[in-house]
Amino acid sequence: SSQAGLVWFPDSAYKTATAIKDFNHEGLPLMVLANWRGFSGGMRDMYEEILKFGSMIVDNLVDFKQPVFVYIPPNGELR
Repeated sequence: SSQAGLVWFPDSAYKTATAIKDFNHEGLPLMVLANWRGFSGGMRDMYEEILKFGSMIVDNLVDFKQPVFVYIPPNGELR
């Protein structure tokens, strides 16, 4: 099935959380190209644990020890 852009779904949120954790483990800085609206909120996504994976992103950012750079492009969204 297709997924809307600018939104994290369970699979992409999990991949993001894992990448953040891996960058931290490797001692690499994190560059975020931010243009997203948030997390999907559909019933199917709730069953597929979007909240769990979204909180993993936050937890891994809190634990991140290297520099974090966030770039929001012109006309980009960050909600």
